[in-house]
Amino acid sequence: MPKKINIKTIAAELGVSPSTVSKALKDSHEIGEKTRQKIQAFAKQYRYKPNSLALSLRNQKTMVLGVIIPQITHHFFTRVISGIEYVANQQDYNLMICLSKDRYEKEIQTIEMLTNGSVDGLLISLAKETMEKGDYKHFEHLLEEDFPLVFFDRVPPGLNVDKVVIDDEEGGYKATKTLIDKGRQRPALISTPDHITVGLEREKGFKKALQDSGLTYYPHRHIKVDEKQDIEMQISKLFVVQPLPDAIFAVNETYAA
Repeated sequence: MPKKINIKTIAAELGVSPSTVSKALKDSHEIGEKTRQKIQAFAKQYRYKPNSLALSLRNQKTMVLGVIIPQITHHFFTRVISGIEYVANQQDYNLMICLSKDRYEKEIQTIEMLTNGSVDGLLISLAKETMEKGDYKHFEHLLEEDFPLVFFDRVPPGLNVDKVVIDDEEGGYKATKTLIDKGRQRPALISTPDHITVGLEREKGFKKALQDSGLTYYPHRHIKVDEKQDIEMQISKLFVVQPLPDAIFAVNETYAA
């Protein structure tokens, strides 16, 4: 028996047709139970593995999904990738993970590379530069071609796309309300520029929680971080205002750290 067997080898050894072997390995009920069990047991004994390349060519699929994220430094994105991989693997898909590094041109180049027959679909969280520019033509082209595309976390406003998001405004509201309910009367806010929709929605929640609690929003207790500048120096401005904030709500884990 050769070290590596295939469907034809199994068929020859058991005196059945390759088509019968193929159907039996897929547990098709077109094949009698006794024959199915015999073929499956033989395949297991000799550690038969399907040729994934041949299957993908036959099915016109790569069995790979592309995932494009801005950065991998965020704990959030590492958890998202773990979840995507778990579900994809259950359907015999693998992942190809790429970073846009929050750059518009890098995002476009990565998409062009992945959609050139490398993957069956894309899952994307937008780069900051893309959101800042507000230019989503590269995604519009994919949608026109009916290329499978799902956005998560950072999504393009105004485009009719499949997306997975949470209610960031409600999250910002609940976080701020928790601080207020614990007796904090002067909460400060560290948020993103307005083109980052996640941060903007959480900012709305922060302001609404203040309003509902009868507290005043003070702009000098609010830092909109420009990540092209020194983040720590920008945040330090909160600690020179008087009276000092008695709590801080940061819209993401980077600013909180």
